[in-house]
Amino acid sequence: MTALPDDFWESRFQGSRTPWERPGINPAFAAWRASGDLAPCRILVPGAGRSPEPAALLADGFDAVALDLADSAVSFQAGRLGAGRSIRADVTAWMPDAPFDAVYDQTCLCALPPALWPAYEAQLRRWLRPGGRLFILFMQAGREGGPPFDCPLPAMRSLFSTWQWPDTLGEGVAHGLGTIEQPAILVRETPPSALPP
Repeated sequence: MTALPDDFWESRFQGSRTPWERPGINPAFAAWRASGDLAPCRILVPGAGRSPEPAALLADGFDAVALDLADSAVSFQAGRLGAGRSIRADVTAWMPDAPFDAVYDQTCLCALPPALWPAYEAQLRRWLRPGGRLFILFMQAGREGGPPFDCPLPAMRSLFSTWQWPDTLGEGVAHGLGTIEQPAILVRETPPSALPP
C-alpha cells in the first residue's frame, strides 16, 4: 500500500473511530517541556489531528503550526490556534514559506504506509533548518498492518541514517492501543557546505 484513501482519516473522525487519540498531553511531550529540551521556537506539528499539543505549544510561547489532511482535524485545530496556524495539506507534498526550528511528530510517521516513509523523511529534512530538531515518537506495535504501522528501531535508524541520534533513548511510553511509543530527539545534520571554515 503506497497511500490511504483520500477520506480515510476524515471518515474516522466523523465516525468517532479514533482510538489513537490520547485523553491529554503525551507524557513524552510533557517530559521534553519539563526538561527544557523542547523550548519556545518555530515548530510544526504534522498529522496533528485533534491532539492538545499544538494549543499547549502556542500557550507556552511557541510559533506553532498544525498540519493535517482531515478537514475535521484542521477545523478543530483552527478553533484553538487561530487563523493561519492550522493547515490542510498532504505531508508528503506541502512546503512552508520558511524552515522550522523543530518538528513534533507524535503520530504522523506511524499513520503513513511504510512505502511513504522515505518521502516523509525527506520532507522532514526540508521543513527543518540545519541543526533543527525532530521530536518524534516511534510506534512500537510489534505487528503487521496498520495504521498505526510498526516503526521498529532498526528500520528507523536506517530511515533516519543522516540524522544525529542521541547516545541513548529514553523510556518508552505506553499507549492505550496496547503499543509502546519510543521517544527520540533527532537533529537534522548541518550539511558540510553550511559549516564555518
